[in-house]
Amino acid sequence: MKIGWLNNLKIGTKLTIGFGILVALALLGAGLSYLGSRRATQEISHTDEVRVPTALVAARAQADLLRVQADVRGYLALGDQEFRDSYHQDVEAFEGHLRDLMVLAPKLEPADQARLQQINITYQQWSLNPEKLFDLRDDQLEREPAYAIFATDGLRRGGSVLIDTGKLIDEQGLQTPTAENQALLAEMARFQGSFSAMLSGLRGYVTTRNRTFRGEYEANRDLNQLAWDSLRAKRDSLTPRQQALLDSITANRDAFLQLPDQIFAILESDRWRQDLYLFRSEALPLAANMLQALSTLTENQQDQLSADLDRGKQSLSNANLQTLAGGAIAVLLGVLLAILFRENIAGPIRRLTAVAQQIRGGDLDARAQVESSDEIGTLAGAFNSMTGQLQDTLDQTRMEKKRADDLLHVVIPIGVDLSAEKDFDRLLEKILVEAKNFCRADSGILFLRTETDELEHVIVRNDKLAISMGGSAGHKVSFPAVPLYDATTHVARDHNPVALAARSGKSVNLRDAAEMAELDFSGIAAHADDAYRADSFLAIPLKNSDDHVLGVLQLANAQEPETGRVTPFDANLQQMMESYSSLAVAALEAYIREQGLRQQIQQLRIEIDEVKRQKQVEEIVGTDFFQDLQAKAQAIRTRSPRARPDAPAGGAPVLQP
Repeated sequence: MKIGWLNNLKIGTKLTIGFGILVALALLGAGLSYLGSRRATQEISHTDEVRVPTALVAARAQADLLRVQADVRGYLALGDQEFRDSYHQDVEAFEGHLRDLMVLAPKLEPADQARLQQINITYQQWSLNPEKLFDLRDDQLEREPAYAIFATDGLRRGGSVLIDTGKLIDEQGLQTPTAENQALLAEMARFQGSFSAMLSGLRGYVTTRNRTFRGEYEANRDLNQLAWDSLRAKRDSLTPRQQALLDSITANRDAFLQLPDQIFAILESDRWRQDLYLFRSEALPLAANMLQALSTLTENQQDQLSADLDRGKQSLSNANLQTLAGGAIAVLLGVLLAILFRENIAGPIRRLTAVAQQIRGGDLDARAQVESSDEIGTLAGAFNSMTGQLQDTLDQTRMEKKRADDLLHVVIPIGVDLSAEKDFDRLLEKILVEAKNFCRADSGILFLRTETDELEHVIVRNDKLAISMGGSAGHKVSFPAVPLYDATTHVARDHNPVALAARSGKSVNLRDAAEMAELDFSGIAAHADDAYRADSFLAIPLKNSDDHVLGVLQLANAQEPETGRVTPFDANLQQMMESYSSLAVAALEAYIREQGLRQQIQQLRIEIDEVKRQKQVEEIVGTDFFQDLQAKAQAIRTRSPRARPDAPAGGAPVLQP
């Protein structure tokens, strides 16, 4: 039975009204039932002072602990500072309720006192974990041991192999262009390419834990081993400097190949992320123990509350038998009040507990019904809010999974297509268009760095302004180059984000570029009218293996797939585009190397033709026939007067050797 105005009262007010009525009824028959009503009054007083406050505070502490646990989980999953701030607020609330329970502890039964003491001890142990987990979450090298191995020893050893291989190739390019040297140069290039692909596959597996990248690594490792064995077999054909480089490559390659097994063992264990492992193995069990203890404490106090009310009702019944009609009325009113308060206090708590069990079982769509405006109604509302946050966290996790799938099924195939493109303009156009389409950006520009330290616009696309320049568009880019340094002072131009990305070699990600009036957005934004607004902005440097910036990929106004609303380039999307830029740079370098080799081969052919021609001339001049012909010509010049310098014009021409 529910009464509207009663639902709007606080629990303390409800209890005051109900127990006030009982006290009034007890006083009415005080003369006849003093002894019986005294015991009832004691039970009621104990309920008011201990049972109800304990049950209520325990339920609030349980809700606070659930919110704290959700805050920790949310920060570990997303790294959002909002979760960390919320954690401190919720921890403060939980500790306040825990102190209230410790104040009430002396009035509880020994079992509940021991349970509450255990909660306090467990909390002291649990409280040591969150800040440690937060710090671990913020440090990727500490958080991911496999990534730490790759980012330190792996990149150092692998980078040394690639650098020394590049030097080896450069040294080979200076050798005499014989067929054997050309074959050796090709062998070196195959080794470099397979090792670079092997390193890329290992990087992909470390960052995504996708076994496809492990397969890619192992396949390229086998290819690299074949190329390596073939290259070492030709060691005697190398110069002493090349042999020294080969020894350095051997040492670094052997050290590098020791690392993948360590990385794989970590990635394929449940400790690949230390923060999540510690959260599951240490924080969660302690929190579960506290939640179970608080739940048991709440249920015990609810049962005791019911038992106390029942004992009070029985005492009143006995007293009412002595007071005849007055006792009968008191019993009737006592029963009605018990039913009423059980429905308005214990009932909502039980239903809220049932909803908590549903959510604990994985049903995040379950919601508690807000039945009143008292503390239980406030608790139900807070509980619903917490569940909504958990649902949002799950949705965010699903979205990140989708992006990871996009990286596998979209970005990697795009990189393969780029590596197969042979037309340089189409290659540049593909790099920009595929990145723009993947991010759903409405604008994109590809810059290439010139020898004069300027960023030249080579491909420009803008959907909203219908601008298409460079590549297959057939229109040359009309925008001026972006200087990296001031032409007069030679000082870095930090007000241009594209130039900043090129100089620093780091991505520039702006959530609302239009609000940053002090920045210089050269290109479309500098020449468009007021109809175009560059909200979100991302500039990614295109760096090669030597950490040299070849150009910059600029994107603007990423859009949500469902609504088309402009959204910032979040950290995960930025990371995907940085991975994509590595593939694009690899394709560019492969194209540049191929063109360089073609030019070297053409120059070699020209030199060979010139040598052949000179040799043929020498052979002709050295023949007896030519010598005899030259002697006859000299004799004719001696005999003929027309051969003299003062011979008249129109004479026969003189043969020259």
